[in-house]
Amino acid sequence: MISQGTKQQIDFGSDSLGKLLTKMSVPAIVAMVVNGLYYLVDTAFVGWGVGSSALAGLAVVFPIQMFMIAWGSMLGMGAAAVIARKLGESRKEEAGSAAFHAVLLAALSGIAFLAVTLLAGKPLLYGFGASEGTFTDARDYLQALQYGFIFVFLSMAGFNIMRAEGDAARAGIGMLLGTVVNVALDPLFIFTFDMGVGGAAWATVIARGVSTAYFFILLLGKRRSIFANFSRRFRLNTAGAIISLGLGNFLGQVSISIVAVIMNTSLRCYGTSIDLAVYGVLSRMLVFITMPLLGLAQGLQPIAAYNYGSGALGRVREVSLRALGVSTIMGILMYLLPLAAPELTMHLFTDDPLVIAAGVRPLQVALCALPFLGIQILGFTLFQALGQPFSTLIVSLSRQLIFLVPLLVLLPMIRGVDGLWIAYPAADVLSVLLTLMMVRPVFSRSRSRADAVAGEIY
Repeated sequence: MISQGTKQQIDFGSDSLGKLLTKMSVPAIVAMVVNGLYYLVDTAFVGWGVGSSALAGLAVVFPIQMFMIAWGSMLGMGAAAVIARKLGESRKEEAGSAAFHAVLLAALSGIAFLAVTLLAGKPLLYGFGASEGTFTDARDYLQALQYGFIFVFLSMAGFNIMRAEGDAARAGIGMLLGTVVNVALDPLFIFTFDMGVGGAAWATVIARGVSTAYFFILLLGKRRSIFANFSRRFRLNTAGAIISLGLGNFLGQVSISIVAVIMNTSLRCYGTSIDLAVYGVLSRMLVFITMPLLGLAQGLQPIAAYNYGSGALGRVREVSLRALGVSTIMGILMYLLPLAAPELTMHLFTDDPLVIAAGVRPLQVALCALPFLGIQILGFTLFQALGQPFSTLIVSLSRQLIFLVPLLVLLPMIRGVDGLWIAYPAADVLSVLLTLMMVRPVFSRSRSRADAVAGEIY
């Protein structure tokens, strides 16, 4: 496979796997970290510029944001898996058709999401844990944010199409561009124009719009891009392939919304408004911390999918193991700050001493299994690359839905509010063990096939 639109050629089938993983993962990691900054930047500026009570309002809207991101991830990641495998099979027109379907579905989704929040915004917010004290901030944030839904979906589609083509560097620049705009506009809207939480939301909307424009200017301007040459006929089987392969991403991330709803309602029973403000910070930190691991997984996906499509199973196994080692190192490094300086970490988002003091233990406890989390994320990405939707679904649901949701219900009955924080590392460990059990047979088959091929050669 050759990258379309970059000066340097990338061949997924023969280039060094270490160099390939670096070329594809570093831009994707940067892009995902930048994507995560959308949540942290808003949280930090709202915490400092509006107050800790507004953080609770953001926590109420968080499930809606995660559902939206989950849907966009389903379309983008599903399309990327289809595109990379079709390119590995030398079916460029089918790869282009998958790109077209991803964009079409993204545009329709943006319109549908906007219609739902316009018609049912108030009951949604109360259903997701809003109270009389948090509803106003949550409403103001959502009323602005909803007009950028279509940009979220289209930017995620554009990013994943470029990544699947091998143009990871310029895809990462598109995400970085949006974050720079967001960081510049947040203080302007919140402090200078005194727009409150609505200002933070409008900054995000404009930033996503800028990223969307960047991606499609590049995609439509590249003559050799698969997006420039495709059949514009809608095919139900192509849309179905995208959705089925991306379904694991969707359900895995939408389960974050389910967890957020359970946390919001549980904290109203077992905790206080201070605990809810802590969760407003922690929930966004959890999303941000997983972003580099998701970036690594996105770098792995097209390499594994292409080589699987071309029958090079040994390369699939080798690149997966390399990615696993990198993810473990990343997890250890990302846990160092919350472990060594939890007060400083909380102080980045709020100056309320009560919230800072209450957040120390939740940060240290909830993130303690972080070094191993990459195993689960890489596991479902590998199954996605191999075109195995059922295994993708099980692994992607394991952390949040299969293990975390039951633990969030059971542990608070025993340990109170502390049980909510303990549930996170417990679910992480259980999901990692399940992933290892499911991935091991795949690696064993890959090794056996590689040894058989080697025997035939020699």
